[in-house]
Amino acid sequence: MSENLKTIRELADELGISKTAIHKKVSETIKRKHFSKNGNRFLIDEKGQELIKSMFIHSEYEERKLGVSDNENNDNEKKSEVSELVIVLKDRILVADEQNKSKDKQIERLQKLLDQQQILTLQANKKIEQLEIKLEKEDEQTDSRSKKEESPKSSKEGKNFWQKLFFK
Repeated sequence: MSENLKTIRELADELGISKTAIHKKVSETIKRKHFSKNGNRFLIDEKGQELIKSMFIHSEYEERKLGVSDNENNDNEKKSEVSELVIVLKDRILVADEQNKSKDKQIERLQKLLDQQQILTLQANKKIEQLEIKLEKEDEQTDSRSKKEESPKSSKEGKNFWQKLFFK
């Protein structure tokens, strides 16, 4: 091979790309003008090599340029997403704080109601005990009265048959 001609593989290695990339990028008109076949290989003349190099160097420059701007755009997008997330999280924290304050107030009210209920229950139990004591005293008094009333009857019951018959 002469110095002027290079195979697609050699040019691809020199540019750091694949043979397929060269085949895809190069049009049929360039192939007809600058490619020649030597056995199983395609050889590219100097002018064709320069065209292909300029295509890939230009596209590589554009990709780098786009890559940088894409990176900048990605960074800006990420920053805006992060700032939006921060705002959303701050809002959620504020809502959660308000809910917690509301729940704390509810807990305080429920605790007061529970204390009041316990006090009322104790008072009711004391009244019930007092009523029970009062009922027991009344029962004792009625029992003692009924015993007093029963005692004269029992004296009649102690008499024998003849005494009951003649002495009423």
